[in-house]
Parts: sequence; structure tokens; C-alpha cells
Amino acid sequence: MRKGGELSNTISFDLEWSQRGIDVLGLAFDEGSKTTAVARDAQSMHQFLSVLHKAERIAAHNGIDADLMQLKSEGIETSELLKKTFDTRLAFYACHSHLAGSGSFDLRSIVLLLGGKQGYRYPLEWKAYESDLHRTCAMDAGAVSWCVPTLDRLITQHKLQNTIDILHKCAPIFSAMREQGVKLDKEVLESIFRARKEKTEEVIQKYSLWEERGKKVVKKVPIWRSNKVLDICQEQFGIRPKDRKRDTWVKLLKTNLTPEAREFMEAIVSLGKGANDAHWLGKAEETEDGIDFDKVGADGLIHPRYDICGSPDRAIASGPNIQNFPRPSDDPRPVKLRSAVIPLDLSHIILGCDLGSVETYTNAIESDDWDRVRAIQQKRLSHEGTARMINDAFNLSLNRNLGKVCNHAFDKGESPYNLARRLFNTDRPSQQQVLQCQAIFTRMLHEYPKTAAFRIKLWEQARNNPLVVTNSFGRRLMCFSRSKYGEANDRWAKHQPAKMYWCPCSECSPRRDRWKYAIAFLGRSAAFDALLRIMYRIYYDKRLDEYSLPYMEVHDELDFSVPKDKVELYSARALEAFQEPFPELGNISLPAEVKIGNSWSEAH
Repeated sequence: MRKGGELSNTISFDLEWSQRGIDVLGLAFDEGSKTTAVARDAQSMHQFLSVLHKAERIAAHNGIDADLMQLKSEGIETSELLKKTFDTRLAFYACHSHLAGSGSFDLRSIVLLLGGKQGYRYPLEWKAYESDLHRTCAMDAGAVSWCVPTLDRLITQHKLQNTIDILHKCAPIFSAMREQGVKLDKEVLESIFRARKEKTEEVIQKYSLWEERGKKVVKKVPIWRSNKVLDICQEQFGIRPKDRKRDTWVKLLKTNLTPEAREFMEAIVSLGKGANDAHWLGKAEETEDGIDFDKVGADGLIHPRYDICGSPDRAIASGPNIQNFPRPSDDPRPVKLRSAVIPLDLSHIILGCDLGSVETYTNAIESDDWDRVRAIQQKRLSHEGTARMINDAFNLSLNRNLGKVCNHAFDKGESPYNLARRLFNTDRPSQQQVLQCQAIFTRMLHEYPKTAAFRIKLWEQARNNPLVVTNSFGRRLMCFSRSKYGEANDRWAKHQPAKMYWCPCSECSPRRDRWKYAIAFLGRSAAFDALLRIMYRIYYDKRLDEYSLPYMEVHDELDFSVPKDKVELYSARALEAFQEPFPELGNISLPAEVKIGNSWSEAH
């Protein structure tokens, strides 16, 4: 495994394992032209690790979150290997982040999308895990080695080294968070389950949403998940929904209904919302020892997996998606789901710290509108302030929440049509409502002319497909069009040049998609990049001592499980870390807030 008499600077590796543990070890170098794979035994593992330790850099596909984690789980020290690991999945994500919505990057796809070298593409068509695991493992290691030079070139060309560095520093933190897990209070889970069960049985009994089945043993079987519920709705209220989808019932609730019909449809929607909470906790089963959720361990722990490549502009959690546990104010349960999330230890408390109005800040900074940044800092631009400005200008009566809706729609480049849908709570807003929302956006742009100028400039750049944009931290996105005709079924709409990026015609809609994705990405990705740097400094600088590993990450929020007797000290340190200036954002300090509680619900 030598090149020119010396060990190659980069060695690529791949592991294949089963429930028994690691079975096959694969190595490659010289851009994938030299590969090998052997069965794992004590001697081959010793040689394998010796090669990795001697190499200047090691490369693997999803090596941080998978291969190195597997080595660690088998008792092998990986800290030194982790320091010099180059993860091709993370690198490809930084270079081609338009593909990030898939949540994962397959090695074969990466080989295809990176293109060929002098007409040659690495031959990954043949892979046979069952018949020739050794050859497959060697080919995977070789494909990684083949990809490394191209990724290195793209990283240098697009000046992505800082982005690569922070991704490689934070990926191990997310892996450690998954290994640590999150503790749930089983008594709270049982109370949530029983309340849901009682509510479900009550609704089913009230509206006779069951039928008798069986001959020898007759059972009452709920039918609210079958099309028979549509027949019941038609028989009792004279309305037959087109299908059983929740959106269909929600749309009907916005029409003129009798009180009885409305109550019935609200009950159907309620039945569909998180029955058994299986989406988060797994299927529930009553046992002699209580309620068993198959996603919750016997120790009450769940282990969410954070995928830093899950989205172009933030990490995505899964198994379960703890980021989607509803806020207490949005949770219809009598006992809130977040109240089941408790600290790791009885002597601990949850310390949560989050960035306030961070996307409003970053959106203004990415627009190079420092007048708007100062307005936010001086609290002249806020949800209340926006509502007040719109009310004064248009004689409306928007409250803070509706002001927040306007601000978020503005920050994400939404159309007046979309704003009207949310502002007036209707699926098909009238022309007058759309024009009113267009006037609201025009007024907001008039208040901040630099933001208006930036959006016009971006609209001109959006003629290109893809539209490539880079945020203040160096993260880039290639914005492709995903639809042909826009958001309002305006396939035959006429071109209206005066509307610019709000024109709904079929020619402008793809361009508007690119423009809108770029605006939303710039603000949100900069906010996430800021949070990654906060996570990095807290964890690697041990700001919270041995409790510096985050307990949860929820978009612009980090939560920690810390001892109660040190919560004041750690609250001050966490707030200090969150409020340190960012050179990439003009050395401004972002506002942050600390909250504590005996459960996540209390610390929200």
C-alpha cells in the first residue's frame, strides 16, 4: 500500500458488518486503482488499524456516523482516527447541497454525479453483498478513494474549506448525542397514551364509528380509518368528503357547516392526530408491566439520529424526530408530549438556550441591509412593530402573531398569494386579499430599500438555472426549479412584468422558485451555521465542563442536561457562548434566551 515508495497521503476504507460485528475490512489508495478486502480477525484488524494510523488522512463514505461509530462500539479507540477522517458524504453535501433533501447520499450516486475522469467512471454497477462481500467492500473503498481528488478540487475551487471543517467537527457531536440518547418519563407516556385511548373510544362510541365482526367471537372493530366513515358523514350530515385525508377534513372545516357536522369533522381530525403517538414513540402495546412503545428502550431512552446532511440548511432528526415534538402551545394533548422529555439524571435539570429572531437577523445581513439589522437591534423591527406598521398603513387590526406571519413570509420570499392564504386562513384567497398582501409586501420593501434592491438583483441572477448562492459563512446552494407553474394553479396566467418576482405566469414560475429558495436558504442556512459554531465552542471548549455535550438540537435551540446545583453557572456560560460575536456576520451578537425546567415542556 505504497505510492512512490511512501505511504499514500490518503487511505480510503470501508467496513461491512452484521449483528455479530465487523466481518470484512476494506482498504484502497491511489485513487481507487489499488484495493483489497479481507475477513476480519485479530491479525487483520491489527494490520488494518496500523495502516489507518500511519496515513496522513483517511477517507470513508459516512465514516464518522457509521464506520467509526461501529469500531468504537466494539471497544476500539477511534479518537485519533476521527481527527484525520475525511467523510465523502459530508464533502459532497457541501459541494452539491441541492441534493440534500433526500436525507442521505448513496455512494453510487456520488460517483455518478461527480462525473468521469478522462472518460472513465469508477465501475460501481457490479455489487453483490450476498455472493461476494469481499469484492463489494473493496469496490466501495475504491470508489471513496476515486472521489476524494475531485471533492478536494471542488472544495478549493468554491472556497468551502471552512464549511468542510465545521461539518467534520460537528458530525461527531451529533453522533455522540445519538449514543447518549434522550430520557423519557414512562409514567407521562402512559398518561398520554391512556388519555388518547379514552378520547378515541369516546369519539368512536359517540358517532358509532365501529362495526361488529366475527362469528364465534364477535368484536367491535373501529372503522374510522376506512372509507365507511365517508358514508357515515354523508348519511348523518349530507356531505361526502372526496377522501379520508386529513387535509380534506380540515378544508371542509373552513366551509359553512352545521354545529353538529363541524363537531363530527373535528372529531375525525382529532382521531387522526398522533393516534398512539406512533410517529414519535412507536406502536404502543399494553403489557403486564405497563405501556410498551417499541421506539422507547427499557431504560426510557430514545436515540434520535441527527443527519447533518438531511437538508441544505439544517440538521434533520429521525428515529424518532424529536425536533417535531410539538410546542406546548401547539400540542392538543391534555398532557403535553414535551413534558415526557426529562433530564438524564434525577439530580439534573434541562437547560435550554435558543437564538431569538435569528432568521430575521441573518436574512437582513445576507441582503446586506444593515439599516434593517439596526432596526431589529433597536426593536423597531419586531412582530409587534410589523403588525403596527401594517395596521397604520392599511387600517387593519393585525395582532403580534399575524405580524409574525408577515415577517416570516417576507423573510422566506413567499408570494402575496401564499401570505393571503395564511393571513386570512383560506385555501383560495380572493383577488382583493391577494392585492392587499401584495401592498403589505410593497410597504415592507419601501421601509427597507436595500433589501428591495438586493431582491431585484437576485431576481436578475435567477435567470440562470441553477441559481448558485453563497451565504456569509461560505455555504453554497444550487437552486433548481422544482415546479412548472407556481403555487396558485396559474398555468394560463398572463405575464405581468410589473410584478417581477411575484408574476404567476408559467414563464416566471420556475425562475421564481429559484429566487424563493435562494432567499429562504440564505437566511436559514446562516442561522444554522451560527448554531453549529456555538455548538462547536461549547463542546470542544468544555464551557459546561463534562455536561457540554448537547442533549437535543432543535433548529435554533440547544438543550443540555446539567446538575441543578450548577444551573446558574452553566446558564450564564451558555448565554455567553450564544452571544459571542460572529466575524462572518459583521461581528454582531445575536440575541439569545436561556430557560430551565424539570421537563422540556417547562423549559420551552
